[in-house]
Amino acid sequence: MSSLSYAALTAHIAIVLTRYMLIAMERRQNENQRTLGELFFFLVDEIADITFSRSLGILMDTLMAILQVILKQNDEQLTAFTADFESRLPEYLRNALHPEAAVA
Repeated sequence: MSSLSYAALTAHIAIVLTRYMLIAMERRQNENQRTLGELFFFLVDEIADITFSRSLGILMDTLMAILQVILKQNDEQLTAFTADFESRLPEYLRNALHPEAAVA
């Protein structure tokens, strides 16, 4: 029994598209090599993320090394510059640079 009403045609199209999406999803999960279950998550868990505080520390160390080479500053000048620079940072960045001081 077939119907040419708008509601029946709309319902038929919705059912056909839903079936297609289910078949496409099943095919992707079973045939596509990019979806090997939880393998991606196992590999990602093996690689430790660099923390925000560690990356900020790396940037600060690099900045200090550049200042020492380019501006020919000694250790005392670098220490004064670092202290002044850190004092001007927002509190969350100061806490990220020195997480042990933020806890205390």
